[in-house]
Amino acid sequence: MVGSEVSVLTSLIPRLSKITGTTKSQPVKVGCMEAQNRLKYVFRLFARSIATEAHPLVIFLDDLQWADSVSLGLIESLMTDGENTSLLFIGAYRENEVSQSHPLSNMIHIIESKSIPITRIGVGDLSKEDTNELISEMIRTSPASVRPLTEVVYRKTSGN
Repeated sequence: MVGSEVSVLTSLIPRLSKITGTTKSQPVKVGCMEAQNRLKYVFRLFARSIATEAHPLVIFLDDLQWADSVSLGLIESLMTDGENTSLLFIGAYRENEVSQSHPLSNMIHIIESKSIPITRIGVGDLSKEDTNELISEMIRTSPASVRPLTEVVYRKTSGN
């Protein structure tokens, strides 16, 4: 489905050639805006080729508050691709770092304006007790035994 355009992706992500195979052609050099548009197009084709109803594609990206505008544009392009119905995008960001004028807020607004559903799930900080339980389960030690470690971790993270 991607065809000869796969070299656009493999030039950016060389390890991808282990999946797609090597290509002899190199992408034609173009201007900045044309290169961004071509990347969005080829990335959409690639996502469509690997995301199927039987094997949906799930993409999770954290810390979207730090994403640059080109990356957000690529995400928006994938999210608004009406021909890909087997893609689930999960994005996480720190709400306290994203204002209404932030590029991420703008991208979310654009996606919503195209009637693409977005489900928001607010995740707060863990309590000290939840942090203790998490640490206890991770290292398979009793909650009472890990309390000193929890105190240090919680003091440094505040449950985040």
